[in-house]
Amino acid sequence: MKSMRKKSIFKASFEESLNLLDDAPLQYSKKEYYEHLGKGLNNGIPSIGFRIKNILFSIFFVFGGNFLLAVFANSLNNADPMDLTLPIYKPQLLTPEIFLLGSFIWLGLIIVGKIFREPFIRPYRHRFHILTYLIWLGIEFNLLGITVALPTLTLVGIAGIYFLLFILALLFIRTERRILKNRFFGEVSENTLVDRVVRFIALYGSGVLGIAVILKIILSNTGIVVSPHLTLLGLLLVWIGSDIALLAMIVFMEFPFFLEGYYKWKYPEEYREWEGKTVEEWYVKKYFKKHKELLK
Repeated sequence: MKSMRKKSIFKASFEESLNLLDDAPLQYSKKEYYEHLGKGLNNGIPSIGFRIKNILFSIFFVFGGNFLLAVFANSLNNADPMDLTLPIYKPQLLTPEIFLLGSFIWLGLIIVGKIFREPFIRPYRHRFHILTYLIWLGIEFNLLGITVALPTLTLVGIAGIYFLLFILALLFIRTERRILKNRFFGEVSENTLVDRVVRFIALYGSGVLGIAVILKIILSNTGIVVSPHLTLLGLLLVWIGSDIALLAMIVFMEFPFFLEGYYKWKYPEEYREWEGKTVEEWYVKKYFKKHKELLK
């Protein structure tokens, strides 16, 4: 008797992909996201106000926020070492060239994304650009963190941090893959200790980050003299906690969201009928030239 091959989470049927509707965190995330979009992306068509808001957001937050990080890194590099609480690594890792490279890559992804013009896929495209911005911001923040921590932790310490983050990312992916396989195909696997630990970190990692930030604020406002080592510890907690929170968000929230978009792209007609949309609401006009049978 031939053993059944385990299915890939990318090879579910249309009916199996509908099981994503039972994913409570995904549905909550979608509800919040679509409420935020409001009527600005009505039936996948962006309004003029929505376009203006996106341009302003890109200028002030995407480019402005990342540019300020690069400026701050440059100010640390040019500062007198005697004025700094901690020694920093020179030359700086977060350079203006890195900022420009990130800007070109992000804009390039936006241009490439114009290929996907179907109204039903545009909300996913818009969210993808938000996610890539957060990843870009995370990369810059990590370069800044390495600049501050490298002289104290040395290269071995920094490598150790990223090795642990890599292992944690693999565990996150493993856990989410098991959850999705169970949701799609009913494949039930034992809930191991590793899964419970990963779930605990995903749930409470942001809480630990919040506590670290609060403690730093309290210590800063009470006039208590904080040693350089305690300052470095606070920075490490914020840095590593932010990385863990970003990893958890990508794996447990963003990936299922984009997986749903993938299945809408794979089964467009089935999802159109399921959501009760007309052909005109679901596709752009150019699509009809290649698929005239849809207008019949």
